[in-house]
Amino acid sequence: MTNESGKWADPNYSSVDQSDRTVPVNLRQTGRPDIKLLISTRARKSPYWHLAVEAGCWRAEVYNRMYLPRGYGSDEGGGSGAEYEALTQRVTLWDIAAARQIRVRGPEATEFVDYVVTRDVTRLASMRAAYTVLCDAGGRMVNDPLLLKISPEEYWFSISDSDLSLWLKGVNVGKGFDVQIQEMDVSPVQIQGAQANSLMADLIGDMAAEMPVFGLAETEIAGLPVLVSRTGFSGEAGYEVYLKNSSIHAEQMWDAILRAGDKYGLTVTGPIQPHRVTSGILAWGQDVDSEMVPFQVGLASHIPRNKASDYIGRAALEKMRDEIAAGNHPYRLTMVGLKMEGEPLVDYLSDFWLVAPAPDAEPVGYVTSASYAPKIRSNVALARLPVDLAVPGTQVYVSKPSGDSTGTGIPAVVSEFPIE
Repeated sequence: MTNESGKWADPNYSSVDQSDRTVPVNLRQTGRPDIKLLISTRARKSPYWHLAVEAGCWRAEVYNRMYLPRGYGSDEGGGSGAEYEALTQRVTLWDIAAARQIRVRGPEATEFVDYVVTRDVTRLASMRAAYTVLCDAGGRMVNDPLLLKISPEEYWFSISDSDLSLWLKGVNVGKGFDVQIQEMDVSPVQIQGAQANSLMADLIGDMAAEMPVFGLAETEIAGLPVLVSRTGFSGEAGYEVYLKNSSIHAEQMWDAILRAGDKYGLTVTGPIQPHRVTSGILAWGQDVDSEMVPFQVGLASHIPRNKASDYIGRAALEKMRDEIAAGNHPYRLTMVGLKMEGEPLVDYLSDFWLVAPAPDAEPVGYVTSASYAPKIRSNVALARLPVDLAVPGTQVYVSKPSGDSTGTGIPAVVSEFPIE
């Protein structure tokens, strides 16, 4: 059944303009489903999976076709609020093995990696990491991994939730660089939080303090070879530990970290939302996907103006930059931060909440991630809005779903990052 305008006569039909997308984002407001995620052999389990379950993991999501633990604290134990306190007051351990490691190694590794990422990796020193963007020929994003430069002949991509391994191999079918591209038996954990520096000093010694931000170090934990990066996804002090031969040694390293972390009150958690959202750190699949371009998600600084060599998507991205400078945006919606009123959000959104410019207006955008941020005592969100509304201080209204329809608008204000 349709209404006079030809749209489905459904209260969930969205008026948001997604004409720049081939596959629109599903904006139907379905409510929180009372279902369980089926844990089967279709998706892979990390080598830490059983250890995460022992630590109290009660929910997960699928990321890179692996189960990613996303909830430990019970409501009785404080829930997400207790996890936030553990991060900001003590230290946390995360199983993030789902961020798979793809190694590019060979005589032409630098040339190949420089061709597939937008930044100039020839200027990145060995044993340093960098956030990177990969685009297709049309300038749309393929992945936004952390790139680890071991040497000019070896790079690791610590990937977001899209199949970068197949993309890299497909690119090289036509280009023929002298490299090997393969996933490794390397599974990272993150050690994040206020006491992360102290815990890492106990685990790996003085080199923990000596590592610069985005620095790398080859070392051992409990006699096991690991690569450590001074990076993270939390907004707090943090490190990522990449365990080699993880399918064999997972228990030994995990237990060593738990023992060393006991005196700091270490808590096993999943990634924690408030700092990520407040800082504008993007989550693949929620905030950014393969139909978006870097300019619409705040990543213009990662598109160099003077890179010497060519890279995939360069012509399209440079054309877009010129169009944007002329006031002609090649996309309908752009990423913004929101500071929202209302009762504190206690959990992840199960739908993209709709955003309108006035309480009684049709939706023109939507929230992608949201959380209550205890530090600023407010709800915060990442949202996609039309360019003319993406101005700090602009008042908008976020619709919280009510049953099978859209409820009353919650006042919100567009904010710069970090949201304060």
